[in-house]
This record gives sequence, structure tokens and C-alpha cells, in this order.
Amino acid sequence: MKTSFAFRPFVIAAVLAIVTAFAVHSARAQAPLSLFGAPLKGASRDTLRAALLKAGLTPTRVDNNYFCDQYDVSGKLKGATQLTVCYTEDDNTFASAEYTFPAFMDTGLVKRVIDMVQVKYGRPTSLSGNYGLGGVTAKWRQPQGMQVLVTRGWPDTTTYLDLTDVANDRKMHAQMRADEAARQKQQAQSQSKAF
Repeated sequence: MKTSFAFRPFVIAAVLAIVTAFAVHSARAQAPLSLFGAPLKGASRDTLRAALLKAGLTPTRVDNNYFCDQYDVSGKLKGATQLTVCYTEDDNTFASAEYTFPAFMDTGLVKRVIDMVQVKYGRPTSLSGNYGLGGVTAKWRQPQGMQVLVTRGWPDTTTYLDLTDVANDRKMHAQMRADEAARQKQQAQSQSKAF
């Protein structure tokens, strides 16, 4: 009996440590996605533009005639040079944000970016590919239909970090396809007079 009582504080401490670690991980994973402090779910283009300017990002293309705005983020996120933030066409609501980490023959870059994201969001929900060769994809599913994605194609080792509202991103891509179809139809009609 004395032996079991002697280990009791250690068992209780171990259980508390596990429960605390799980609570910290859950709280970290449940935090809403944001950019420079601005929550992304349902964010308007104007709200995010203001937040990004306040954060000191340099706009390289901010234009309502495009689905996406672009910013120079050199010095804001180690290794990233560009941030592209995209919105739905009908209501200018956040759809996706993508950081570009350019690289030439740096097969370790994707692992470094994944490790950086793991610090904030924990282990990825899914991970596929080989760090040394070929494409790599790491995905973190987040609350409210959001996700974080780190990808690398091949042979280009440039790596991308995406924050996405899955439903709005799907909607935006459908709008892009519809706009392209309308543009092609208009171009075909204008050229039909030539023959």
C-alpha cells in the first residue's frame, strides 16, 4: 500500500500534464485563422487591406478589378517574399491568402515551413510526399471550414503557405471560371464580324 501511495503524486502530476498539454493544443488549434491580427473568416477586402497596411506590408497590386491583391512581405515572414490575398467577386469576402517562399534546389525549405506552421497549429491533419524528392503537401483542418496548407511542387522547390476559407475559395474559383467564359464569349462575338 505504501508503494502505491508513493507513486500517487507522480501519477496525478502525469495526468495533469497530459490534460494541460491537450488543452493547450486544443486551444491553439481552435484559434481562428488570422493575418496580422485580423480574423479571416468573413473578413471584407477593406478590413484586410487596412490590417495589412497597418502591419507595414507594401502593396504591389491592390485593385478591385482583380480577385487578388498582392503585397511584398520581405522581412515580415522569414523567407517569404509575396503575399497574395484573394476575395470572392460578389461580396469581396476573404477566400484565400498565399505566402510564396521562393527557392532554387532547396529541398529542405518545405520542411522548415511545415515546422514553422506546426509551432502554431500543431501536427498537420495530413502529410504526404517526400521532403527530399517530389511534391509535398501538409494540411491542417481548422474550425469554421478553414484550412492551412503548405505545398511544394517539383522540380521547382518554391514552397507555398495557404490560409483558406474552403467554401469561399471554391466559390471564388467558380466565379473566375464564369468570368473567363464570359470574356471568351465576348471576344468570339467581337471577332465574328471579321469572317
